[in-house]
Order: sequence, then structure tokens, then C-alpha cells
Amino acid sequence: MTKRALCLLLLIVLASCSGGGTGGPAISSVNPTSPSYSSLQFAVGTANLYNGTLGLNVVSTFRQKDGASATGVNTPAITGPFTFTAPFASGGSTDPYSTLLNGGPSFTETTAASPAITGTPQTVAPGTPFCDGNAPPAPVVCQGGIPPNTTTFGQSGGVFAMGLAPYNHQGFTGQSWSYQPYAQPFYASTTHVPFIPWGGPPAFDPDGTGLGERDGLAINAGVDSFGDPYFLGVGEGVTVFDGVTPRVGTYTLTVAIATVGNGGAISTSSVNKAANLRSLALLPTISAPAVTPNANGDGGASFTTSLPAGVTEAYVQIVDYGPGGGPNEASPASNPTNCQGARGTAFAPVYYTFHITTAAMSAYQVPSTIGPSLATTGGAGNIEPSPTLCTAAQNTAANGGTATPADDYVVQMIGFDYPAFEAAHSLIEQTTAQNPTIANAGGQADITISIPAEQDAGGAPLPVRRKGTPRSARTYIR
Repeated sequence: MTKRALCLLLLIVLASCSGGGTGGPAISSVNPTSPSYSSLQFAVGTANLYNGTLGLNVVSTFRQKDGASATGVNTPAITGPFTFTAPFASGGSTDPYSTLLNGGPSFTETTAASPAITGTPQTVAPGTPFCDGNAPPAPVVCQGGIPPNTTTFGQSGGVFAMGLAPYNHQGFTGQSWSYQPYAQPFYASTTHVPFIPWGGPPAFDPDGTGLGERDGLAINAGVDSFGDPYFLGVGEGVTVFDGVTPRVGTYTLTVAIATVGNGGAISTSSVNKAANLRSLALLPTISAPAVTPNANGDGGASFTTSLPAGVTEAYVQIVDYGPGGGPNEASPASNPTNCQGARGTAFAPVYYTFHITTAAMSAYQVPSTIGPSLATTGGAGNIEPSPTLCTAAQNTAANGGTATPADDYVVQMIGFDYPAFEAAHSLIEQTTAQNPTIANAGGQADITISIPAEQDAGGAPLPVRRKGTPRSARTYIR
């Protein structure tokens, strides 16, 4: 890697994208770890995964005073009194140094005297092969003189305006590795398919059009270097570890930042933040509500839900996969065409998010026309909403009269005892706080996540489970 490329890598401006990442520092910034410039926040808590599995919840922000991400590239490390139950994985994905995309922590992370969840610096000498150590059955054994260098986050993962994400920039392209949040939970060892924490309308609507990021105004749809479509919503900042058993005690998030000084000398400085886990008590188990299509067939729906004791707010996530596209299908269709046009499920699943704050059982209406804009030209003056959840009649009409079933969609509920929505939503507000509240009054940040339930063409919800060999959630969005 040339000195110029490395300088670009370390100091490049992180483009504003409203999809969970915000602008990075100007290249004149010389001390990104200074309290006068950046602020790192960190909180931990328990995670109730899929009806009782204990996991670790992590919340973080790393922002400039104006709320933008503090850096374009950094290397995170999480340490604390936890143990791994997830088996180690190897590198070899799009980011070859990352083991997360292959389903687990690295060998060295799981076998260290003090387990850590870490990243790989981008200052690794060019040409150094990724390797996992000398422990069979690791498929890539380190050559003599090369220490193990694969990690959970690899070179793509860092800490940004709304937490851990694969948004680190690459020196030669000047672009982020990915523009999609990590699939959750990390190391998913359960039998359930992970989810992508995209926030959609009506809760997340950056342009005020009612259609969220699928209105076509701010960002042109595309595919990043991981092969993932963007931008499908606003990153919700959810970071949960399955296969990690937490214990009470002090946890530390360290963010290392390399800079290039006079003469091209590279130096690394870091900023640290500690958080305390005082209780292992889990938030109550929650269930995904049944979402019932409107009887008049207009594309809307309704559901009822409530917040259990201890849960102060929640998301109800509805992910529309299109006809025959849901994970429960025998052979899920890839990007099926439905009534939403080119920006709908023909491109990628459509995400809807409802912010729940009422403890009592309450009814909620899913609007009938907050689907992606059918118009692909004309900008703000030509917004044409499509049906939210396409019915069989709407899909049949969109397909020239060929009989087509209604959309498949997955419903999941995620509950919090801290202001998760407010922290994530601050990224798309006119004024973005540098330090949004990310913990409850006791200093913890606990989460409870339901089993995802798919409704197949309006039928009864069925749990979404893996089939055969576990697959990443990324498999379901291409």
C-alpha cells in the first residue's frame, strides 16, 4: 500500500448517508481522540434472545460535536468478564481478516487468557496473508513468522455514529467496505435466521415523504463490496452477541486510530470507555405480533401488542420479502417482483419499523401506501407511493394478470430498557446530539428479541428457522 493510499485510508472524509453512518472528519483533523473533538460512549447489558438464551448487548456511539462519525477508519476491541460459547471461525470472506462473516469469533479471541472481541488494523503490511493460527481444523494456518491476524471485525469493522458497523473505508476505493449494518445477533448460534437492523417507515423517514429511504430521493440504490444492497433504511445501532456469556463486572471498549504524521510516520492512539454490567437479569420474553392484512385488500394491515414490565420501548419490525421470497419458502425466490415496482422487493426486501412506547395492549395500523416509490424519475416532485404489503390481487395485476400470491413478510419485536430509538433517530434529525442517552437509569442497556415469525401470503405466522446448513442473513437479501 502506498503512503498516499494509506493517508487516504486514514483521513478520508466519510460521506454522509443517513443510513446509519454520518460524515467523518475533515482531513485537517489532527487529533481524533481529543475530548475537544470526539466523544466515545459505551454501555452493556443482557440480551434475551429468542425466548431465554442469555447473550450480551452492546451499545456505542463515536461522534464529533456535530453528531457525525468521529473517524472514517478505526479498530475496535471489547474486553470484559465474558466467555465464548460460539465456536471459532476462519477468515476468507470479502474482508479476509474478518471471521464474523463466517459465523464466529477468531481462534485467538476464543483461546486468549482474557477473551476479547477485536478488529484487525489496516496498517498490517500489504500482502500479509490472513491466517487463523496453528489450531486444526482452522483452514488457513499462519506461515512462519506471521502471527494470527484474523479477528471478529477484521479490517472492515469500526465504531461509528451509531455503534459497531462494517463502515471502515478502504484506501484504494475511498469507499466503505459495506453500507449495511451487521446482521444480528453476532455469532448467531441459535436455529433462527439473523436479522438486519434497518429502520424503515413510519418510524424512520429521513425525507418526510412517508416512504423512508425507498423514496429514491437521497440515495441511489446499489450494491456494496460485500454484495449487499444499500440503502434499505436507517441503521438502528443494534449490536447483540449470541454465543457470548456475560458476567457482572467492568467492560471496556477501546478504539484505536492510526494517523500519518510528518514524513509519513504512522502512529496509533486510542480512546477507551468503560461500562458496568451490574445484573444478569433478563428482560421478559416477547413475541412477534400477528400482522393481519386489511380486509379491503388495500395493502395495509393491523396488529396489537404491548410492552411487558421492564421494557420501556420496542420496535416491531416488518420485513416484506415479496411473493414467495420469505425464508420459510421451500426455495425462497431471489428478489421477487411484486406490486412495488423497481424499488420494492424486486431490488431487496422492504423494511418497516413501528416504535412502540405504550405498555397497555394497543392496536396499531400499518398504513396502506408507505411502500417504495413507483416513480424512478422526477425527484421530490414525483413521489408515487406503492402498497405497503402487496396482496395477491395487487401482485397479479402488477404481473400482467399472471396469478401471483400475496407478499411473504417476517415480523419481529425488539424490546429495550433504554432509549434506543431516540439515539438512532438522532442521526436523521436537524440537530444531531454528540452524546445521546444509550443506557437506562442504572447504567445498563438490556434488550429482548422475539423469535421472527413469517406470514406466508396472509397465513398464520410461523417461526423463521434455519434450514440445513446455517446461512447468514445476507443470503436472504440478495
